Amino acid sequence: MKKIIYSIALLSGMVFLNSCEDMLDIEQKATSSTDTFYKTDADAESAVTAMYATYIGEIGGTEGIWNAYIMGLNYSSDDVFAAGGDTNDHADFRTLNEFNYDPTSLPIGTLYNHIYKAIYSANLVINYFGGEKADTPVKKQAVAEARVMRAWAHMLAAQVYYRPPLVDHLIVDDKPVNAESQKAIFDWCYTECTEALADLPQRNGKDDKEGTWRVTQGFARFVAGKSALFAGDNDKVYSVMKPLVESSNYALVPGERFRDLFHIEGDGCEEKIFEFNYSTNTALGGTWGGSIQRGRWMVANVLNWRGDDIVGGGMNPQICSTGGWGGGSINHEFAHKMLANDGDSYRRKATFLTSDEFFYDEELCGWASDATLKTRAEKEFDANRGIKNSNGSFARSDVMEVKMMCHPNDVDLSVGDNCNNTNMCIARLAEAYLIYAEACLTEAPAEAKKYINMIQQRAGSQTISESVNLQVLQDEKQYELWFEGCRWHDIVRWGIAKECYDKVLDNIPYQFDEYWTSDGAKPHKLVYEVRHPWKDIKGVTIQFIEGKNEYWPIPQSVLEVNDQMTQVYGGWVTE
Repeated sequence: MKKIIYSIALLSGMVFLNSCEDMLDIEQKATSSTDTFYKTDADAESAVTAMYATYIGEIGGTEGIWNAYIMGLNYSSDDVFAAGGDTNDHADFRTLNEFNYDPTSLPIGTLYNHIYKAIYSANLVINYFGGEKADTPVKKQAVAEARVMRAWAHMLAAQVYYRPPLVDHLIVDDKPVNAESQKAIFDWCYTECTEALADLPQRNGKDDKEGTWRVTQGFARFVAGKSALFAGDNDKVYSVMKPLVESSNYALVPGERFRDLFHIEGDGCEEKIFEFNYSTNTALGGTWGGSIQRGRWMVANVLNWRGDDIVGGGMNPQICSTGGWGGGSINHEFAHKMLANDGDSYRRKATFLTSDEFFYDEELCGWASDATLKTRAEKEFDANRGIKNSNGSFARSDVMEVKMMCHPNDVDLSVGDNCNNTNMCIARLAEAYLIYAEACLTEAPAEAKKYINMIQQRAGSQTISESVNLQVLQDEKQYELWFEGCRWHDIVRWGIAKECYDKVLDNIPYQFDEYWTSDGAKPHKLVYEVRHPWKDIKGVTIQFIEGKNEYWPIPQSVLEVNDQMTQVYGGWVTE
């Protein structure tokens, strides 16, 4: 009897459970054995397509109202508030924002399982088409793509968890063990990507959309360079990233199109290096399959402005695709810092709106009553707009973030107004520039300045650096990549995590609209007051603990099924 490969879903975390191996030795109808399936170029294409589908479903899919990758990486940052209705809202994943998690917390185990299920799908391709079996260019390319995707997933795992396992082969009889070190994982990722380069195509010019949906040399260089940066090897970053940042296959979009990078209009554009290609796929099972499996269903609700607090609810203002729950708001101190730096730049307006823009700019926001009210004076005292929460809109200030909101064009109304079909961007050129610039700061400061200034100039910011240093780089990266999954890992890598978190934890803004707090005597204007709800309401202190919260713990569910894995980071080790 031939051994049949079960669905990846069956292995979800149980890939580590040795005693389940016998379950794979069963006869199954309408399937092919590994001896007969993994043979031809067409089989290789089919296998690598299935791998991409697995990554989209595991990393880009939804847990219902949240996505473990989006919320996990961004809610763990110091410049994002979990927000929502109050300190109890969206409890499953707001714990990341307030360091109330432990090894049993749902997001901790969920993202881990997603990462290693994705790695398993890449290992299938490598196992059955690699080595001597890679006897055609098509098979070699399939293996190279799988090696890069596997490296990206391991890089992510090492950014999030401390010494997670390095699974470089298809698990059969053995059990994964803790990696030797974080650096060992990043070094391995670098080697995997650089060795794969020879069998990968280049993106075919700036208009090649498919070249952003499949692994190319550009994405391999990006993963290799980012891994080398986290390994502390700037020379490797410089050598592997230089061909990418100088490539004519990519370009920063013009400033007036910066907003499009985060919405459906920017899918596959010249700045994208790699993204998950979402599409509504009714073949997956109607609305449930189309919207749940191939899009971020209800993540739109979480990240859109809170409809309960806004006059007119979910469809007012017009910028929102649907009624929102107000999660993922921008930290007020960071927003004020960015406003001082960027002013009226394209980048700032695509990241958050000022009070004036929120209430009065029809192009940037828009309210239903704008159809009849034409003057600023009329709008200032319009009873059909504004924030009407008399208790204060939780974790919101005098600005309103827009960067990752789901806009009307982002949805396919055939499956609903709360499924964001914008592709999920994994790598774009601006981040590549900043990775490369950081590696150049010491040995090639002129080169670092060149690429930082290119970012600033495209943004339309008011300040162009005369000289560059690490602080300039850190600020620019925060402005450019807010809510793009970078900040948490960066401040840990830079050794400034505790000082950053100590400034923001339990310093929560509550937002008011002066029109409604004055019973219509004052014009619409956003104001806020800072409160300390955890201390004042719950009587507890939330804090970032150095030596513990830099990484998530290995999930307890993994440790329970694999006696070869241990908790090795100080703050989570128990006797």
